[in-house]
Amino acid sequence: MGAFFDGIKQVLGWFLGFFYDVIPNYGVAIVLLTILINLVLFPLTLKQTRSTRAFQTIQPEIKRLQAKHKDEPQVLQAEMMKMQKEAGATPGGCLIPLLVQMPIWFALFRVLRGAASAEEIVDSGIPVSSSLYQHLLEGGGRFLGMDLGFEPSTIYGAEGLVATIPYLILMALMVAVQFVQQWHAQPRDGRPMDKQAQQMQTITKFMPLFIGFISWSFPAGLTLYWATSNIFRLGQQALIFRIDGRPAAPPKDEPKEESSDEPKAPPAKPQGSAKKKQRRRRN
Repeated sequence: MGAFFDGIKQVLGWFLGFFYDVIPNYGVAIVLLTILINLVLFPLTLKQTRSTRAFQTIQPEIKRLQAKHKDEPQVLQAEMMKMQKEAGATPGGCLIPLLVQMPIWFALFRVLRGAASAEEIVDSGIPVSSSLYQHLLEGGGRFLGMDLGFEPSTIYGAEGLVATIPYLILMALMVAVQFVQQWHAQPRDGRPMDKQAQQMQTITKFMPLFIGFISWSFPAGLTLYWATSNIFRLGQQALIFRIDGRPAAPPKDEPKEESSDEPKAPPAKPQGSAKKKQRRRRN
């Protein structure tokens, strides 16, 4: 496993050095590396987005199946699996991109953390021959007032609150964009969700806050990677929705017409005609 992560670290370090040679700015190099990673993962992101939307689309049918087969759990499970397969709602499709990115996060953490120290930069994966390597040895690695190799918690303990403000702004940006991305992915058609889907949505809503919390103890460069990834995926999401189209809203319930089979009351006769008949009888 160590060799696997070392291989990813070497690849990320090489591309980071390459992008720095193109544009000599450490933060911009991380942004370009993030865009490259997201482009490579786009097929998985596309599958994840479509699978999630498919799950949202079949929620009303799932609720009907649950009501129909509430006493037949095996039949219900079989019918739900059949429906998910037909709709393209693969359960693993929502998790694969996350699982693929986790090794990248860990490897990038090692690259950025190693690049922050002159003693550890040799093991960062950044090529010794690259100009980025020499720049970091000279104490570089700053971007918009932040040292991207250090954690906000470390900066706060060493330099105080004022020096930590740029890091806090970056953390807030990352959390805000992730909330916007979640809002954009939510269905707009008023479809009801089952209990499991509601629980998943509740957990998902807390994820940006959790990521923001742990980013306090991660290198700022990794937070920059997360923020850039969220912005890029938001654009990918908008593109996918534009290609596939959003599901149309369900029609509103129309008032039911009265059945023609019901007996209708006979029309009332004019009172004037009844009085005329009474007069004729008297005459």
